[in-house]
Amino acid sequence: MSQQENGDVATELIENRLSFSRIPRISLHVRDLSIVASKTNTTLVNTFSMDLPSGSVMAVMGGSGSGKTTLLNVLASKISGGLTHNGSIRYVLEDTGSEPNETEPKRAHLDGQDHPIQKHVIMAYLPQQDVLSPRLTCRETLKFAADLKLNSSERTKKLMVEQLIEELGLKDCADTLVGDNSHRGLSGGEKRRLSIGTQMISNPSIMFLDEPTTGLDAYSAFLVIKTLKKLAKEDGRTFIMSIHQPRSDILFLLDQVCILSKGNVVYCDKMDNTIPYFESIGYHVPQLVNPADYFIDLSSVDSRSDKEEAATQSRLNSLIDHWHDYERTHLQLQAESYISNATEIQIQNMTTRLPFWKQVTVLTRRNFKLNFSDYVTLISTFAEPLIIGTVCGWIYYKPDKSSIGGLRTTTACLYASTILQCYLYLLFDTYRLCEQDIALYDRERAEGSVTPLAFIVARKISLFLSDDFAMTMIFVSITYFMFGLEADARKFFYQFAVVFLCQLSCSGLSMLSVAVSRDFSKASLVGNMTFTVLSMGCGFFVNAKVMPVYVRWIKYIAFTWYSFGTLMSSTFTNSYCTTDNLDECLGNQILEVYGFPRNWITVPAVVLLCWSVGYFVVGAIILYLHKIDITLQNEVKSKQKKIKKKSPTGMKPEIQLLDDVYHQKDLEAEKGKNIHITIKLEDIDLRVIFSAPFSNWKEGNFHHETKEILQSVNAIFKPGMINAIMGPSGSGKSSLLNLISGRLKSSVFAKFDTSGSIMFNDIQVSELMFKNVCSYVSQDDDHLLAALTVKETLKYAAALRLHHLTEAERMERTDNLIRSLGLKHCENNIIGNEFVKGISGGEKRRVTMGVQLLNDPPILLLDEPTSGLDSFTSATILEILEKLCREQGKTIIITIHQPRSELFKRFGNVLLLAKSGRTAFNGSPDEMIAYFTELGYNCPSFTNVADFFLDLISVNTQNEQNEISSRARVEKILSAWKANMDNESLSPTPISEKQQYSQESFFTEYSEFVRKPANLVLAYIVNVKRQFTTTRRSFDSLMARIAQIPGLGVIFALFFAPVKHNYTSISNRLGLAQESTALYFVGMLGNLACYPTERDYFYEEYNDNVYGIAPFFLAYMTLELPLSALASVLYAVFTVLACGLPRTAGNFFATVYCSFIVTCCGEALGIMTNTFFERPGFVVNCISIILSIGTQMSGLMSLGMSRVLKGFNYLNPVGYTSMIIINFAFPGNLKLTCEDGGKNSDGTCEFANGHDVLVSYGLVRNTQKYLGIIVCVAIIYRLIAFFILKAKLEWIKW
Repeated sequence: MSQQENGDVATELIENRLSFSRIPRISLHVRDLSIVASKTNTTLVNTFSMDLPSGSVMAVMGGSGSGKTTLLNVLASKISGGLTHNGSIRYVLEDTGSEPNETEPKRAHLDGQDHPIQKHVIMAYLPQQDVLSPRLTCRETLKFAADLKLNSSERTKKLMVEQLIEELGLKDCADTLVGDNSHRGLSGGEKRRLSIGTQMISNPSIMFLDEPTTGLDAYSAFLVIKTLKKLAKEDGRTFIMSIHQPRSDILFLLDQVCILSKGNVVYCDKMDNTIPYFESIGYHVPQLVNPADYFIDLSSVDSRSDKEEAATQSRLNSLIDHWHDYERTHLQLQAESYISNATEIQIQNMTTRLPFWKQVTVLTRRNFKLNFSDYVTLISTFAEPLIIGTVCGWIYYKPDKSSIGGLRTTTACLYASTILQCYLYLLFDTYRLCEQDIALYDRERAEGSVTPLAFIVARKISLFLSDDFAMTMIFVSITYFMFGLEADARKFFYQFAVVFLCQLSCSGLSMLSVAVSRDFSKASLVGNMTFTVLSMGCGFFVNAKVMPVYVRWIKYIAFTWYSFGTLMSSTFTNSYCTTDNLDECLGNQILEVYGFPRNWITVPAVVLLCWSVGYFVVGAIILYLHKIDITLQNEVKSKQKKIKKKSPTGMKPEIQLLDDVYHQKDLEAEKGKNIHITIKLEDIDLRVIFSAPFSNWKEGNFHHETKEILQSVNAIFKPGMINAIMGPSGSGKSSLLNLISGRLKSSVFAKFDTSGSIMFNDIQVSELMFKNVCSYVSQDDDHLLAALTVKETLKYAAALRLHHLTEAERMERTDNLIRSLGLKHCENNIIGNEFVKGISGGEKRRVTMGVQLLNDPPILLLDEPTSGLDSFTSATILEILEKLCREQGKTIIITIHQPRSELFKRFGNVLLLAKSGRTAFNGSPDEMIAYFTELGYNCPSFTNVADFFLDLISVNTQNEQNEISSRARVEKILSAWKANMDNESLSPTPISEKQQYSQESFFTEYSEFVRKPANLVLAYIVNVKRQFTTTRRSFDSLMARIAQIPGLGVIFALFFAPVKHNYTSISNRLGLAQESTALYFVGMLGNLACYPTERDYFYEEYNDNVYGIAPFFLAYMTLELPLSALASVLYAVFTVLACGLPRTAGNFFATVYCSFIVTCCGEALGIMTNTFFERPGFVVNCISIILSIGTQMSGLMSLGMSRVLKGFNYLNPVGYTSMIIINFAFPGNLKLTCEDGGKNSDGTCEFANGHDVLVSYGLVRNTQKYLGIIVCVAIIYRLIAFFILKAKLEWIKW
């Protein structure tokens, strides 16, 4: 192969022609734009001006926190509520005439005819996060995006989709599901390219892209930008992007470059002028250095030492001053008169929207596709009413209607019909909206392609048959006949219609809740509290006629009152009569007690229908008004005094960082400095076997599919140097790290099958042995605690991982690490999450690295440590790693997409992987260059060697010709390496000749390097401090812990106070005791708000062997129990003292005790379920079924349960607490009147005192005995939760 043929693989390509319609040309003119954070009055972008003509590709570059994303958002008019801006931003329609420019290439139109220019101007915006539906394939995602954004023919849309798939290199994965964390699908790079495609399909005139190349390998990134450049040149489109590390050939594709640093403009002009400009002020780009890397380094502030920070800040100030002078004297911006006279386009008008019913049609088709491809949810949809209906029917099975207890049970079963299925569906639908549907809606709403009303209507149409009709029919068909209700078709369909409308109302309420907050914990809280208030007004717990006047109106807005009243009237009107006098009919008397009129069916049913529609209307209005935005960065002032110590003269902080204990005579550290481990991989194979249930009905219930991830990988990684694993997306880089570090986890439907050997200095070790002496930095930073600051995160990590040092030494180590990682400027900023903005993604990556660097391991694995970071920060991190290698002899292995040229040559060994995990090369960079030169692939001058090699082993699927030629090249390279392996020393050692470490010999030799967990007391204290800090800062956690329980008490007091001593008060007291079972749910919700984030962080620390399960579990209880106890005291104040239950010390403390125990049991159930499942919404749905059944079996609803159910009730805490509360509520000295009902024929009262009530209903219990049993039940719940957690992490390990 000649030099000409292989010189520049990336540019020797056959270009595709994309069949986009021609668009109006838009230019952008910005004058003196300044962006300020209004809360802190911090200037984020300072005095930015530019002119960007149509047909331009512009990149905004700069370090993390320089203001790139903020500038992009403001230019695209996506302005956060916490931002204000000054200056002008104008979009001007350029007059190009009706014919295309003569210099433009001729376009291939879809039907061979010349199409007119698209009249409507469209803007597109690509956010940093990829918001895609995991259950659609790549092709389906683009097809639905085209259907929503283009009003074109099916043929046109299909052609555009196929062309985009080829152009973006998605051909190999076109029919692969997008996937998510639970179900693997596309790689991160493939998702990024797909997101770009979903925006490009709208045929925009101007498009903003926030970090479009993040997560892409160098070759894919180049092809994406090349596509943008082609579209800009051919059609006059304008592209503005933020970018971290553009390779040199990407840089020279740009038309205009803007360099920011700390919000200040360092340069903003044409790309052709960039290098001459910097040369004119004395900065010359060195040979063989990427100019983009050089310019970002030049404008970055090095905060790793005071001296460097002062010098680099001074240089930055000089660069800013130079630019202001140049801008004033040389930059020729368009005159204001020209811009004022041109046709200006308002950005609000740059969206395209299909007619309403077309939106509904497309969304409904997509929803059907999503719903029927989600087998777990589909099965749950039908299983839930089946299970709940059967259990509920069993609990209330055909009560004896001739007794008072039986009639009370009948009334309770009608209440359960109204409330139970409806409430569970409320939680289920809220979960489904938060977890799956609403994020996609928010993205499409922001794009202007979907309206809230279309989203709601389409969703309801697609779920109508499966959810509203089928679930209701299953539930009613089972319960109606098991309840022993009258076998009357008319009454059956009354029951069905009421439950149907109730479920419809709950569906609307879930939409309203999610419209208020996208966070599931908050949305479920809104739904729960609303539903609690509405259920209180239904009339079952407290008579609707005798409610306090200030809450009596609630029944009119409570759909539960109308539904329960309809069923009561249908069941009891003129029923159970013994005389011709209808007033004496027992059924009519029951209606009178509950405050419902007779034959009250039609009116409440109509009102119920109106409310079911009304909730959707209110939800739609809130969705229209409430567009989701992200909170501006929060800063937390640390109250901890900083321990500052001067660095020894002439000694840089990063060198101090690597000097493990600062010359202390610590045996562990001294030994650790000299260990050298050469890692050798032999014949590593990895495949995953997918078992897809119900994927192919013809072939059976399960369809097995095997995917090869790694194939015969042989490699050597040497100590004292950085070893790199390189390759395109989907080559198995991350999988290889996960395999050797023992982090591969099989699931029910995906089993990993591995083979091969891992050697330490030519002696074979197991994955467990490897894991014990290595630290692993994953790509994912989501496990960090959002409420902690950077400094606090590292401080607590140091307390646990460096427990052999003093506090002063740990603080000094932490401060130096913060400086070395360039985090000094944000050390007091909170980490943040998707709801509260904290530090940037690059800064989170460095925090994660910092936590692992504290361990001082002999082996360090890092998965994409530079992904999402600017070139200066990437270089800084790799310098730190290089020092670790050089000075401490560590073996460091990283996966990396786009290494800088000068850093690449300093790598020790490089493993180059092609698609499907096949090895293309393993050796040093110099050997790599020589090897590929021998194959005939010479790297051209001024080309990044790493980029060149990645280009060589990448397959271009943009068109058939490119694919054939690139596949042939890759196969040739792979075959050459295989042939080379057959003759080299890298060939695998025969199994019979391999030495293997035994468990004992390994731990004997490497005992000082195996991480030893912190002792229980230390780990417990640190966990308590850390959890206290996160709880104190998290409003949601505090509210969940302190406010929910008393809040419930306040609601009860509003409805029940004052409880009287008449006949009606009997049902009210029973209702109040039953309502106390709601604390079971409150405990679960409190756990959901606090536990999952702490759990995720604990899992990471447990995997690092930092401490065991007991300290975490005990620390969690230490904070949870006192807060629950305090909340329980406040609850008792409202339910006992305010409501007017017997105001005795015994009753007060019994109520405190019972509410505390029930809440704790709810918490324990939450821990159990959150351990089994990691998705919070799924946890809520599972546990809510258990809790709902438990509350129905409290003993106050069904008074005649079977012996089997009574047996189950021995472990039901509310079964005990309800009996304790009701016995204290009806003491023997409680005198009752009967003027409002309940008189015997002789004029005496049916219930003269509290004891009579308990005897009549069969509720007399030994409260002393129950008070003892209930604490045992609570302890059993906690022990079960602890052992389930232990089983997950230590025994079964699922």
